[in-house]
Amino acid sequence: MPKEIEIKYAVANLSAVGRRLREAGAVFLGTVLQADVYFDTPRRQLLAADSGLRLRTVRCVKAGAERVKAGALMTFKGPSRRGGKAKVRTEHQTQVGDPAVVAEILAACGLQAMLTIEKRRSAYRLGRCRVELDRLPILGCFVEIEAPSQREILSTARRLGLDGLPLKAHYVNLLRKGCRRVAAGCKTVAFARCDRQCGRRR
Repeated sequence: MPKEIEIKYAVANLSAVGRRLREAGAVFLGTVLQADVYFDTPRRQLLAADSGLRLRTVRCVKAGAERVKAGALMTFKGPSRRGGKAKVRTEHQTQVGDPAVVAEILAACGLQAMLTIEKRRSAYRLGRCRVELDRLPILGCFVEIEAPSQREILSTARRLGLDGLPLKAHYVNLLRKGCRRVAAGCKTVAFARCDRQCGRRR
């Protein structure tokens, strides 16, 4: 069964991490703007079960070694396993052609679009690790490291100077806890919208 192993760190800014990646010889894969739409039942049963169903569209901002495919990605993630610093969970992912049609299919099955989150992501490859530098409205900056093993992730984190406590909470939960608008039912967290409604975030 496909398995995702990753660790996420909150950081004050991404420039220092980007510099260390370049000094370490990491391959720049590209920078994209992602729009993630999370679907759930009206009673939020997936969220309650620590699972997630996501429909992601991607727009290339800066080209790198990784080609951005047209279309969208549908991803299901199961609950995280307990124990260890890394977040380990099953993941099923597939490319889809028309995200609007997929959204209509999900709605016909009784699932609702609960929250849309924009994210600016720069990705690098360092050894067997994929390192992603994320910037989100309201929440700020994060570094995610994914690899075949927790040992490789922790080794890369030390190499990049990431010595804080890793976060296991998902961006959805971080936003629900940290943003009154999202907690009250706001369904879109996008850069332009949040700059206008909440004040510009750096």
